[in-house]
Amino acid sequence: MIEPRKHPISVPASRLAPLLDQARTAGIDLQGLSRGLDLPVELAALPEVNAISLADYYRLQNRLMILIGDETLHMSARQLLPGSTDFVLRNVVDCETLAEVMQVIAKTYNLLHGGEYNTVSRRSETVDYLIDDRNFPYTDQQTAEYIYFSIECILIFLHCMLMTVSSHAGGAVKSLSIRRPWPGSDCGHLGYWDAPIKFGADVYCVSFSRAEAEAPITLPPQHALSSNAVYQKIVDAVAGKYARHGELQSMTARVRDSLERGVIEQTDIAAQIGVSVATLRRRLAREGAGFRDLRREVLNDTAKRLLAEKRSVSEVSDALGFSEFRAFNRAFKDWNGVTPKAYLRQLGG
Repeated sequence: MIEPRKHPISVPASRLAPLLDQARTAGIDLQGLSRGLDLPVELAALPEVNAISLADYYRLQNRLMILIGDETLHMSARQLLPGSTDFVLRNVVDCETLAEVMQVIAKTYNLLHGGEYNTVSRRSETVDYLIDDRNFPYTDQQTAEYIYFSIECILIFLHCMLMTVSSHAGGAVKSLSIRRPWPGSDCGHLGYWDAPIKFGADVYCVSFSRAEAEAPITLPPQHALSSNAVYQKIVDAVAGKYARHGELQSMTARVRDSLERGVIEQTDIAAQIGVSVATLRRRLAREGAGFRDLRREVLNDTAKRLLAEKRSVSEVSDALGFSEFRAFNRAFKDWNGVTPKAYLRQLGG
């Protein structure tokens, strides 16, 4: 057992390579992806970029999950479609304590993954969330080191998911146990934790104070329980620990992230970020951006990608949240000068 190291949380370039390889395989424009996330455009030319912050790593991961269409990013032989985490969070609406939330999360992910990999256990002073991945159906290309890192990132995601549900989770972690035999020089992501870390464990475990886990909670509104909100919580948590609020991510990038997750109304995005609509507009203007332009750009890029994937025009219209097929037709023609069907013909579809 050692105490967590107190240094800025970053992810070295070597950790990015598997994500970028998947992006290349999927035909994703890495420079365009980097620009859209306000990351260095040199990201595509590793190792010119030595490291990025943990918050930016999650933002990159989040965007690729959407573009690739698998929330496991091909780690699991059992694909999880985008929206799986939103589905998990929708199931916690009747929970009255964090312990109940943990149990629902564990059960729902087990159903999605098709196995009893997640459990919740009560002890005298703690409530433990355990992940036993020893029989998990990983795809063949995964190395032990990449699996260690990925599950450790999942534990951070879990903690931020619980903090999205209730602030009780913020300071409730008593200890962390992970399967990694010993920390290496590239384990800066573990600096996220303010609790002791035990290495070489049989299973992964986050131990929460039982008093905090069993205290009554008031759940936020349903719209605040989303995968998008969890990723924003990660960004804010890292910013809160090691930098002044908001320094790690511009407002433009935060709005893009929300739009990419399918939150397209300005009022909803402002509520998730935690600012008024007026503040959202003012900060975007300070960065030389406007909400309508960002919305049009993201929706148009998404529409083109879905059409290129041979999705029908009506499916794309529904996916983008248009109230009717004709409204999407008009919008797409305004954006591109051609109708969706004409664009498909240009693609050879």
